[in-house]
Amino acid sequence: MKVIGIGDNVVDKYIHQKRMYPGGNALNFAVFAKKLSVDAGYIGIFGDDAAADHIKKVLDEIGIDYSHSVSFHGENGFARVSLEDGERVFLPGNGGGVSKDHSLCFDDKELAYIKDFDIIHSSCYSYIESHLKTLSKTRVPISFDFSDKLSDEYLTEVAKHINFGFLSCGDIPIDQVKEKLMTAVQAGCDFAVASRGDKGSLYYNGEVYIEQEAFLVKPIDTMGAGDSLITGFLVDLLKKDALFTKDEKTIKESLMFGAKKASETCRVNGTFGYGKDY
Repeated sequence: MKVIGIGDNVVDKYIHQKRMYPGGNALNFAVFAKKLSVDAGYIGIFGDDAAADHIKKVLDEIGIDYSHSVSFHGENGFARVSLEDGERVFLPGNGGGVSKDHSLCFDDKELAYIKDFDIIHSSCYSYIESHLKTLSKTRVPISFDFSDKLSDEYLTEVAKHINFGFLSCGDIPIDQVKEKLMTAVQAGCDFAVASRGDKGSLYYNGEVYIEQEAFLVKPIDTMGAGDSLITGFLVDLLKKDALFTKDEKTIKESLMFGAKKASETCRVNGTFGYGKDY
């Protein structure tokens, strides 16, 4: 089993600590999968500053192949973050740094490399939308984190080229959550999952909705909890050879596993630690 995150990497700069932690949806997916004993790779765009150097050192230490990534002169992506009672609050960052000005290239060599993986994961912060159709030609299932970019137009356009959609629905009323999930599935997703913070998560595959309660803990830092849920859920399904299962018991078990991983992440500083002063 091998999975790959393709897209965003950042450092999350905690302004109250003056420490930066590696992050980014696509990178987090690779790291969390590796921590679940699944081989993981990462492809993304780095700058050439101290932030980029720190992320690369951490990936080397964890054992994630990022050799197909590219680097450009300039700032690596960063987000600025504060905490309020353990809840992470995003402040203005640099919009992805060099990654917003450069594009990944998926030529035949890169696609051949990617074909060896079992899941691709990317996100709405990865400037990847124009490449999704090309990536889908690898026939590797694609997972995509929409975060809170939930307009019907965006959901419909992206869902045409992916298999698994993940939506951050926060305090959205449940009837609207179901409508968003239905939009994604009707547009092309095999299933879609809405994360709802302490309200848990909701899965939909076009036939059935399945709810999962959150495992509530006193959070140290909620950063990365959603990414941990996504990774735990998908990796558990992958280990069961059940990515496309319709068996409700199996789906429920994997949702529960993802929820447990999310709660564990809430007890860690940064998404997965490895903080460094800046």
